[in-house]
Amino acid sequence: MRHLILFFLFLVSTMVGQPVHAVSPTAGDRAYEEKNFTQALQSYQAEVLANPSSAAYYNLGNAHYRLKEYGKAVLAYRRSLRLDPDNADARHNLALVESNLTKAIPTTDNSLWQALRSRWIDTHSLAFWTYGIFIFLMLSFLGFGFWRLASKIFVQKIGFSSFAIGILGFTFTTLSAYRALSLYNDTSTAVVTTSSLSTSTTENRKGKAGPTLYEGTTVRILDKTAQQTVQILLPNGVSVFCSETGLTPIVENQQ
Repeated sequence: MRHLILFFLFLVSTMVGQPVHAVSPTAGDRAYEEKNFTQALQSYQAEVLANPSSAAYYNLGNAHYRLKEYGKAVLAYRRSLRLDPDNADARHNLALVESNLTKAIPTTDNSLWQALRSRWIDTHSLAFWTYGIFIFLMLSFLGFGFWRLASKIFVQKIGFSSFAIGILGFTFTTLSAYRALSLYNDTSTAVVTTSSLSTSTTENRKGKAGPTLYEGTTVRILDKTAQQTVQILLPNGVSVFCSETGLTPIVENQQ
């Protein structure tokens, strides 16, 4: 049993002790520091095409923001977070931009579950939750071993408690990992990247006008209909129809 504990601690230490490597400044970084944001944007766009990464999209979003291209900034930050939900800088900048959008549509779901999901579950990557699954699985195995094999009642109680915590943690991290994978594979979320986008309550867009969407608004595409018309779900839960032109999906290969 002692060897199992030491082995478990070794695995945990190897997972949390990964080295961080320094990143050399790029041409885009130098142009950004010199406040040449147009040149920085071009350099970051080239970086994204050559090697799409969370950091590259984050830098691209910063350049768009400096050029007051808020819709494209939101898109870049969301693409950054899709690749790495742990990118706190991208999440902070996204919230900053969205708080200053023109007539932003607020989210109506303010439940405890929504708060837990947006502030904790969705802010961690699939790798994070996979590590959590492994840790809680090991904890449940160790707890079960202490519970069934220990001779002292006190140790058995500790083992049973550890086993129960491990099972609950394993269940929670497994569900969270599934959600992280679903978010990564989500192809329905899109951002308004034109200055404004008209909506309608009917599919043919000849009925009652819906709210006008402004650049940076994030929506969910529910269905694609004829003549480049899509049905979308707004952040407040309202469903409307609009032109597909002007919406840019977060997943690039869906463009």
